[in-house]
Amino acid sequence: MRTLGSTILPGLGMLGTRLHRLGLLLLSLILVSAVVVGLIVLRNPLITAGSALQSGWMRVIAVSLIVIAAVWVLVIIGTYLISRPRRLTSGQRTAGGVVVGLLTFVVSAPLSVASSYSFETAKLSSNVFGSEVKSQSQTRPTLEKKDPWAGMERVNILLAGGDSGQGREAELGNRTDTMMMASIDPKTGATLIVQLPRNMQNPIFAPNSPLASVFPYGFTDGSDSFLSSVWEDAPAMYPDLFQETDYPGADALKWAFEGVTGQKVDYFVMVNIDGLVNLIDAMGGVTVNVNFPIAMGGSTSDGNCGEIGWIPEWPDRHLDGEEAMWYARSRCNSPGGDFGRMQRQSCLINAVIDQADPGTMLTRYEDIAQAAGDMISTDIPQEHLSAIVDLAGRVQREGIVNRISFVHGVNGYDSSYPDFDQIKADIASAIAETQEQAEAKDAPQPVNPEPAAPEASASTAEPDAVDQAEPEVAGPGEAENITDACAYYHQEPEGDWYIPESVPRYTPPASQPAQTNR
Repeated sequence: MRTLGSTILPGLGMLGTRLHRLGLLLLSLILVSAVVVGLIVLRNPLITAGSALQSGWMRVIAVSLIVIAAVWVLVIIGTYLISRPRRLTSGQRTAGGVVVGLLTFVVSAPLSVASSYSFETAKLSSNVFGSEVKSQSQTRPTLEKKDPWAGMERVNILLAGGDSGQGREAELGNRTDTMMMASIDPKTGATLIVQLPRNMQNPIFAPNSPLASVFPYGFTDGSDSFLSSVWEDAPAMYPDLFQETDYPGADALKWAFEGVTGQKVDYFVMVNIDGLVNLIDAMGGVTVNVNFPIAMGGSTSDGNCGEIGWIPEWPDRHLDGEEAMWYARSRCNSPGGDFGRMQRQSCLINAVIDQADPGTMLTRYEDIAQAAGDMISTDIPQEHLSAIVDLAGRVQREGIVNRISFVHGVNGYDSSYPDFDQIKADIASAIAETQEQAEAKDAPQPVNPEPAAPEASASTAEPDAVDQAEPEVAGPGEAENITDACAYYHQEPEGDWYIPESVPRYTPPASQPAQTNR
């Protein structure tokens, strides 16, 4: 029983033996440590977690867990040796040894796994998040430790998707096919996702940026003036303007987003599409709404879509990594072409974030950490992680995530001749709308609400009326809730591409009238 006591709590089994003082010392250390750690965590759990994610702290935690495991094992063995009867038969010694071995395994195994995870996290943190001292950026903010977001009305993070698949440039992020900005209220966590199309022409740069003077009429490299080319081409054309940064492409694109949106961009996160495939596979897949049969791969030998296959139209369709990649990448029969693809990309990212199951994260942690390390590039330094994790927690708690997309031909937007003043006004209006929703959500509800109006009588109500209104497209400056935007509704595929009969067809139940293209 004493051995079991030390297994439950190191030193407990030593009380009342000749090692009584050692037992008291161990129990006192455990109590003091638990109180100190508990107070630190309870004060702000998310900031504590963010601080712990720094590689230096993770290595300290990893080594500490190994030391704790070793000491705990020694305490269990020591307790057994001082408390066992003096005279034991060989069978009793064998049985005792087996029991002690099992108890030490029960204690040491989880601590060893936790230590391994800590080392993996330290490695991931070092690979992805640089040091504020060792890495340079011309656009990254400097935060105060006491109140990181003091004086900042919005925290804006550029999210870019780089495609390094077969036939593409190998360098991470050479081609930014996907570009969006998460604009977050640091007080409430209410978020607006701003999506700009990759073929926006002649994007302007922030007025106070070095690129504004060399591109006074918007970006162009002589043959290409698309927003997606800024990352690679602007630093290549003017390398002298990027001498003080380790992120030339990102800084160039951040300045472009600032010029176009009128919002200061604080950080960037680049997601490599191939790495995203591995991450989704490591997570066990992702579930999204597929609103039309999506072609996978390029054209077939007869010029049709779907060289690799098809993702059937289906609500709550579970996709593996490759299917998810084609869900986000496919344009062949996509309604709206490039712009429909752009909207699916934000739905996929939202689904990955929402479906990061803690159990899966633990059981597949090493695979997920490896995939994340290969997938992400960012200028967020380790010193800012605690503030970023706390901010992410506010976003998750608030639950208000809206989206505004600029789609060619919709609401007067033209990719070839973008009206930047109108774009800025639309974004400002969408931010204000998102803020109003957050304030309404946090507003106290009346104690005695007005009674509901009486229902219409049978003689005045329309019999068997069913609301089959089609969802509306968000107007200029209007934010759309991303959950609603990514809901299932039937879309007609673009063009007259042949869809094989072998591709399953979804038929909605009679109680669920089909909605059509937005």
